Amino acid sequence: MTIELRVAQDSDAQEWDTIISQSPQGTLFHTWNWLKITEKHTRTKLYPVIGMQDGIPVAVIPLFFQKKGLITMVHSPPPHAALFYLGPAFVNYDSLKQEKKEHLYTSFLEAVDIFLKNTLKAQYISISLSPNLQDPRPFAWSGYSIEPQYDYVIDLSPGTEHLLQTLDKKQRQNLNRATKRGMTVEMGGKNEFETILDLMDFRYTEQAKVVTESRQYFLDVYDSYKDYLKIFVAKSEGEIISGCIDFHYRDTHFSWIGNPRPKKPISPSPNDLLIWESVRYAHEHGCRYYVTMSAAGNQRLHAYYAAKFNPELKVRYLAIKKSLLAGLLEKGYSEVIKPLRGRFKEFIQ
Repeated sequence: MTIELRVAQDSDAQEWDTIISQSPQGTLFHTWNWLKITEKHTRTKLYPVIGMQDGIPVAVIPLFFQKKGLITMVHSPPPHAALFYLGPAFVNYDSLKQEKKEHLYTSFLEAVDIFLKNTLKAQYISISLSPNLQDPRPFAWSGYSIEPQYDYVIDLSPGTEHLLQTLDKKQRQNLNRATKRGMTVEMGGKNEFETILDLMDFRYTEQAKVVTESRQYFLDVYDSYKDYLKIFVAKSEGEIISGCIDFHYRDTHFSWIGNPRPKKPISPSPNDLLIWESVRYAHEHGCRYYVTMSAAGNQRLHAYYAAKFNPELKVRYLAIKKSLLAGLLEKGYSEVIKPLRGRFKEFIQ
């Protein structure tokens, strides 16, 4: 199978979004406007690559190029955009027999790798695959290292009454206590959206962390995707004390960003009620799944917060390829520069 690549232009936006709408791996993050907003705010150059067979589009992959010092880097998605995955999306992939799937996948990736090597001259490549692309083998066959990533997923089809009973007793009691203490959860718009960003900024400052995403990036996303976004705020005594920014796409409700700890300690946590009410909303509005994005990791912790809502753990994959120079520089940063920065922060505090 011969796959030819072309880089889409602004005039191809409608065609691109049509491909994404027909692809099982297509996500809201893959849509043209979101990609262009991301390019604008991450200081990267977007290469929206379309794979063609006999003049017909069969796959796409958005690639973000940047140069840092001596290293040319390509990401999908790029850092500092609060995006958890992008990667390739294939047209009508699920309708193909397995042999044809594998042939298409490997042929497209071979063409993409040639583009990455010869055109972009990439020395460090990071591609996070869509959750609906559960086969990372072609990347491994092409020399990429594969790392698992995790989301929590709740199947909403049994209904919220059933889901409520699957929670442990303490969790149900916390939801009742929150309601009895006057906490409420409401839907909001742009003002509430910005209030949640303010609460997140405050929480990051409290933890001595830096917000790496631009405020304007989030505002641009809101302006372009407000019909998809679902803004929830938790209130106590009329004051917003927490909130989350979610979105609907296809049959799924995605818990995206938010749920900061309130500025003042409050018990029970309003985030328990916040999440539960967003789960109920998702079910009532026809969603089949509720996904808490990137909610679990590889580190061994006592518990991951979202696990208390009894979700299933779903794996997706991150593929990384790097040159010898890129690998050495990455190792030097992680083993020398990063620890020194941490010690410096401790010294000045």
